[in-house]
Amino acid sequence: MLTELEAEVTLVDGLHFSGANHFGLGAHFDSKPMDEPGVGPTPMEMLLQAAGACTGMDVAAVLRKRRIEPAFLQIQLTGIKRDEHPRIFIKVHAIYRAKGPGLTLEELARAASLSQNTYCSIFGMLKHSAEVTWSCEIVE
Repeated sequence: MLTELEAEVTLVDGLHFSGANHFGLGAHFDSKPMDEPGVGPTPMEMLLQAAGACTGMDVAAVLRKRRIEPAFLQIQLTGIKRDEHPRIFIKVHAIYRAKGPGLTLEELARAASLSQNTYCSIFGMLKHSAEVTWSCEIVE
């Protein structure tokens, strides 16, 4: 069965766009020099954030199924883009940082591996164009 998703983006000003799904929920996107904050993240920064949210949801769900409640879960992402157009990611690295009662590095790595190799749709797509690596850390 195929699932259809819909989204729209509307030009607000300059290169600032507002995006929304069919419920009207969305985000702001901007294209700006690297040293300026702009109104929102660039589309490529948003893609990294979306990848982090996608894999983070997987990891949290897998840990909870194993009766481990994360007290803290953060995924830090770094993407390297090529210089020529289209400036796609050629490398993406994710660092999973977490803590919680009963959480071990092995449990976190198991959950991250399941997300990276089975569940996360965004990383599933990124792997076709980028070298994807990841690591895990237990924080105090």
